[in-house]
Amino acid sequence: MSRISRHALVLALLLTSTSALAGAQWVQARTVLNTCGYFSTSQAEVTLTYRNDDLPWGTRVFLIYGWGGTSGGPSTLDWAPAPQTVEVPAVAPYHWGTKVTGVIRARSSTQYTSINFVWKVVLPDGHEFYEKGNDSTYGYYAADFSQVPMPCTNTSGSFIGSPTPLTITTVVKD
Repeated sequence: MSRISRHALVLALLLTSTSALAGAQWVQARTVLNTCGYFSTSQAEVTLTYRNDDLPWGTRVFLIYGWGGTSGGPSTLDWAPAPQTVEVPAVAPYHWGTKVTGVIRARSSTQYTSINFVWKVVLPDGHEFYEKGNDSTYGYYAADFSQVPMPCTNTSGSFIGSPTPLTITTVVKD
C-alpha cells in the first residue's frame, strides 16, 4: 500500500467514524377533547422513537422535552411549562421509545401546538452528546400536532383512534 493510499484510507475511516452518530426519529400523536359538551381541556399523547444503529450496547438515551405554543398574547412558548427529562427505554435493538402526555389546551389558558425535544445520548464510557438536528447552541426538534384530529370523549385520559405521524423540523437557536 502506498503512502498516499494509506493516508486516503485513514481519512476515509475518520470521516466514516465521526459522521456515524447521526440518528433518526419518529413522532406520532393523538389528541382528545376531554368532554363532548362544554369545553374544558384537551390532551395530547405523543409517542417518540429514536434510532441509531451506530451506538454501542449499554448506551442510555434521555428525552428532554417541553410544549410549544402561545399564551394568548403575541409571545410564543418553546419549553412550557418547563423542560422535562425522562429516560427512554430500549424497545428494540438500537431503538428507544417513550410516550408522553399533557394538557395542551384549557379554557382561557395557554394553547400548545407542538412538542419540542432533544435526545440526550449517554455512551457506556460516560461521554454524552445531544441529538437536535443542528449545530446551534440551543437548537431542538419540533413536531407540530395542531392538525391532528381531536375527537371528544367523556373519559379523561382516554385517547381515541390511531396516532398520526408528525413532521419533525429543526429549530436553530443561538
